[in-house]
Amino acid sequence: MKMDGTIAMFRYWDMLRAGRPAPFRTEIDPTAIKGRLPDTFILEFDTAAELRFRLAGTNVCAAFGRELRHLAFAEIWRLEDRNAVDALGKATLTQGAVVLAQAHGRSRQGRPAGFELLLLPLDAGPGRPRAMGLATPLERPFWLGAHPLATLELDEARLIDPKAMPALDLGKRTPSLAPQDLEPAEGDRTRRVRHLVVLDGGKSQDG
Repeated sequence: MKMDGTIAMFRYWDMLRAGRPAPFRTEIDPTAIKGRLPDTFILEFDTAAELRFRLAGTNVCAAFGRELRHLAFAEIWRLEDRNAVDALGKATLTQGAVVLAQAHGRSRQGRPAGFELLLLPLDAGPGRPRAMGLATPLERPFWLGAHPLATLELDEARLIDPKAMPALDLGKRTPSLAPQDLEPAEGDRTRRVRHLVVLDGGKSQDG
């Protein structure tokens, strides 16, 4: 984790869960994360088990120039990354994995913007898993929110077992353990590097 907002959100979530797989949705206090709310979103399954936005903060909606509520999560991603993103989201909702990812998008004018993404599992009651997400810009360019992004491209992602994460070490040395029963969706560009699972997002060689 690189961004202060990402680290702060993880620590808040970790404090609330108090050793449980996930905190209850009702335990999230919006006033405690008011500085992060514009970059926050909530994911849930619809009746067809498709991952959708339940809510999305103002910055997230503005980045894409539209209201994201009820939109399929995969729709903000380019086609080549949708299987991987769907697998990551489902790992959070169904297996309690924390997802840490980096992605980038471009406005329709070609301006680039990078993001650090965090997905955290929430317990909304029996049979109602949800995920709290945070999309933190690596930088916040002046045009972001005025010129909508076309799509996001996945650069890399890690599935993290929260039980293996040291509370005060959130850097490159942090253990990153994929849940043993996670099966990548067909077509995902997945490779295992020691204890890491890296999902390549097809980042172009020229950056």
